[in-house]
Amino acid sequence: MSSTPSSAPAPQEGRPAVESVAGLLAAAAIFAGITAIAYRPVRLAPAAILLALVSAGMSRRWSTLTSVALAVAGLGWMLGMAIAVVTDHPLW
Repeated sequence: MSSTPSSAPAPQEGRPAVESVAGLLAAAAIFAGITAIAYRPVRLAPAAILLALVSAGMSRRWSTLTSVALAVAGLGWMLGMAIAVVTDHPLW
């Protein structure tokens, strides 16, 4: 049998807990980023961005999920700030 290289990174042995935590942090960042659109973007969006960056640093397996989490958190910041300013809602 010949082994062909794949484009996906090989799972790292002995790190399933870290991979799971990174996935959960990315999911929490997505939730916080979406919530920041409607509720206090100055409080929630930076926390969502921080969660997404931490999860990106923890795992290569969830790189797509962490990229989506970072994008959602950034958009949550921008949209949340714009909506809060236009509707005169509190920023923090």
